[in-house]
Amino acid sequence: MTVEISNPNAQELEETLRFAFGHLPENELVIRINSLLEQYRSETLCLDGIFQAKIQDQRIGAFFSQLRIDQTILSWVPVMQEGFSIELFFEPFMAFCCKNQAIAALVLVDLGQQFDETTLVSVGKFELLSDLIYLVFPMTLTTEDSDFSEELQFLPMSYFSEDVFDQMAELVHATYRNTRDFPQLMQIAPVRQVLQTYQSGQIFLSELWFFVRKENKNIGVLLMTDQPEEQIELTYMGLIEEVRGRGYSKEIVRFAKRIANLRKRLFLLTSADEQNINALKTYLSQGFHIWDRKSIYAKFLKSEQNNLKK
Repeated sequence: MTVEISNPNAQELEETLRFAFGHLPENELVIRINSLLEQYRSETLCLDGIFQAKIQDQRIGAFFSQLRIDQTILSWVPVMQEGFSIELFFEPFMAFCCKNQAIAALVLVDLGQQFDETTLVSVGKFELLSDLIYLVFPMTLTTEDSDFSEELQFLPMSYFSEDVFDQMAELVHATYRNTRDFPQLMQIAPVRQVLQTYQSGQIFLSELWFFVRKENKNIGVLLMTDQPEEQIELTYMGLIEEVRGRGYSKEIVRFAKRIANLRKRLFLLTSADEQNINALKTYLSQGFHIWDRKSIYAKFLKSEQNNLKK
């Protein structure tokens, strides 16, 4: 029997996505599918990176991937019915990567998802980077503002009349030096493009991107992303090296809680590399708890010529 690998058309998209993410609980599955369908309707999701495997008219596999502005491709692990190999997806997927001049391909594996790791690593040449730990803080636990220190100042990008995006990119780059949050990825993707990906991928509000200052000097950043319905995300926080270890990270987290409270969100979400012990300790000490985990595999396609770009 011949297996045909193709991109789904608009009518096949929802069923292909349901196959690709069928391991999720139904409520999470519906949220993810609806989000991706909305991206497709708004023309921010391209079908070229989504693959289905069929025998005649029967779907036996699916593989979701998406090109980002920073020239990385984000995907979830391919899914195939028992008796068929995910290797069938590798050739068309690599053609998609080459066509778009991708610098890296990332594969996320959801907690508890069963997949063929041997084929992904030995045949696909992907390597395991680390686990991404997702944490949540229920806003019902928020302390009073009287517990909040005013030692740091937080100035949103919207505060400035001029364009300060380049200044923000430079500061983020400075805060990332010698940290433990997936350093391999930050070495290949220019910070400016990574930030543009954050801006384009979700609802971007300049008033939620903050310069963190002490005595009128920029010492760190806080990037937050408001999300639909009941939650808001602490997307990234960082401090320059010379001010680390002084407890400022906890103050940044407390400020993020204040913002979540002002926006009347029920949950504050964040994530960190499993190897970033200091970040995880900070979040856990501030009342967050772990609610999910994803393994991240990567294939670096153009890492040499993209090292250490800003």
